[in-house]
Amino acid sequence: MIILLKKNLLTALLLLVFAAASAQADNVVLPYAEPSSTVITEDVPSENPVEVGVNPLTGEPWSGKYRPIMVQIDADPNALPHWGVSSADIMYELPLHSAGNTRSVALFMSEIPSIAGPVRSARVPMASLREMWGAAWVFAGTQEDWVRENPLIDVFDFTFTFNDGVRSGGRYRFPFMNGLDMGYSDLFERRSDGNHVAPHNLAVHTSGIPSLFDYYPAMHSFRFTDEPQTRGVDVSGMTLTFKETSPAFISSYQYNPSTGLYTRYREGAPYVDGLNGETCTYANVIVVHTKVEWYNGNGSRPVVRLLGQGTADIFQNGKWIRGTWLRGAQKGETEFLNAADQDSRMVFLDDEGNELEMQRGKTFIQIVDEGILSLSVQTSAHIEGANPVPTQAPSPTPAPTRTPRPTRTPQATRVPEHVAEGTQTYVIVTGDLAKLRDAPKTSGILVSYASKGETFVFLGRASQKWLKIQMADGTIAYVSDGLADVVGEQYYTGN
Repeated sequence: MIILLKKNLLTALLLLVFAAASAQADNVVLPYAEPSSTVITEDVPSENPVEVGVNPLTGEPWSGKYRPIMVQIDADPNALPHWGVSSADIMYELPLHSAGNTRSVALFMSEIPSIAGPVRSARVPMASLREMWGAAWVFAGTQEDWVRENPLIDVFDFTFTFNDGVRSGGRYRFPFMNGLDMGYSDLFERRSDGNHVAPHNLAVHTSGIPSLFDYYPAMHSFRFTDEPQTRGVDVSGMTLTFKETSPAFISSYQYNPSTGLYTRYREGAPYVDGLNGETCTYANVIVVHTKVEWYNGNGSRPVVRLLGQGTADIFQNGKWIRGTWLRGAQKGETEFLNAADQDSRMVFLDDEGNELEMQRGKTFIQIVDEGILSLSVQTSAHIEGANPVPTQAPSPTPAPTRTPRPTRTPQATRVPEHVAEGTQTYVIVTGDLAKLRDAPKTSGILVSYASKGETFVFLGRASQKWLKIQMADGTIAYVSDGLADVVGEQYYTGN
């Protein structure tokens, strides 16, 4: 039985994939979260000590200087695959538009990739995260209110409140790095790799940023444990639906018991780093439920509560517990423009009210609107208050099933084994990582990824820039001719 948040075919297809992995598990929508508040009723735990030789963000061995770098990552489907994200110690995804579009944030510290991105514009909720971590912040443009001083939505007005001299001569100053300012032009570039087109192709040369630090950020350390989480409900996977009309804004995770990690999926395919082809995995996945509003009813101006107290759904070691998030300097009312509150770390409490012990490794934090039932989990256990909704009947012409696939190992250059005898041409991937789409256009839905050297049946040219191919499972897809070549006049005998 499949139980869904909303009657939506795209979500249903993705949940069917996960259901197949665990035939006895149901997909159930978790109950509504308790409303968040600007008032903290719990005692705020004191800062955890920072251990020498231990990464305060992941709990793993580490040495070096604490130089956190926060990059605004474009979450639009045309921005996939992202660059450098497998190196991020912490990832965030936040609401960007009332229609369900999101934006990601990557926090790098222990491992700095050569480039990161694609980089896009900043919003005040992300600026609040920057104040928390004291990071160098990379973005490309900001949301501003040109009519009045408005720290609720104007990024400059917000950051100026806490950072004197944040902008000089009309330009941001370090640690605020605007990719649209000429002063940083040597660190940014528009990349043409066949997968990304403007405005979804701006990369930052992240490796050049640590040397720019001229200050020492305060370190916020999580509390870590070497013991696996044993309390809670067994949950083998979960799905977050931000935008039901687009699989690009459906984020899913599947737990791997052999590694103790969660594999992330977007558009029904593994979330892959475009730099190295690595599928991103996480030791901790936390869903922060909070109040999300849209300033003056404008769906592109998010006001997200990131101070105070609210509900957190916590996933570790295949277990789900419902806990609490806190962020503020002390117990009581938090103030949006209070520097002490903005500097404070976000603390997670477990289901017993104690500070959560994080599993060592990377963490993904999803920030969602508490007023929307958007989180479903895959479990065989009964969850009190879960919200079942019957599966929608399939349409007569369903969209192609986007089955999540593991990161592919490049194959030797050869004619595909499934090419029929007598076929003279085939397609070979020449780019490091190519997107296979369900239509011959960059807005086509992602079907899968292909690595350099993989080969496919050639079905013809859909246009001057797109090749029509057939995958081994019979799926028809399209690949940019900038990432693949047609090999012809090689008669295949089937041997």
